[in-house]
Amino acid sequence: MPLTTPAILSALTGAYRLARFDRAGMEFFDRTPDGALNSFYAAVVVLPAYALLLAIRLWDQLGDTPILQLLTVEGIAYVVSWTAFPLALFRVATLMGKAPLYPGALTAYNWSAVIQMAIYLPTILLSVSGLLPPPVSEGLVFGVMMAMLTYQWFVLRTALSLPGLAAGALVVLDLFLSAAISDLADGML
Repeated sequence: MPLTTPAILSALTGAYRLARFDRAGMEFFDRTPDGALNSFYAAVVVLPAYALLLAIRLWDQLGDTPILQLLTVEGIAYVVSWTAFPLALFRVATLMGKAPLYPGALTAYNWSAVIQMAIYLPTILLSVSGLLPPPVSEGLVFGVMMAMLTYQWFVLRTALSLPGLAAGALVVLDLFLSAAISDLADGML
């Protein structure tokens, strides 16, 4: 079922509130199975920014790789990256007895990607612009990445009512899956 503009704005409000470490942000999400399914629309919202980041990251390879190969490999990697962690999270949530909280956790996790991209993309653009000295630029990117990992930790901890260490383990799992998918895709180019 397509999302309405008010539903998208509500989800983004929830993601923003969670970014401010406000647990009440969860109240803005549709935490039903339908809401979890609809939260994958966040992948569509994030896609243009992701494509720009991909172009920046692979700029040196663009001339050497056929465009169809690039689009196919990276398109599949994008879909896999949006589904691998949710599948793993479902299994982990079930094993931990948190399955009833899974739809809300997935919804919050997916919509939080929009907030993360809204912060990460300008940071990378500033970094590659050359306006900042390299040490400052690298420090800024590192700081933003740490903030995004902390945000993911808070989202998962809040949405699944987890202890901090368990939420941290899930963030590490997500980081590992993302890196593995990205490395595999880059190796195919």
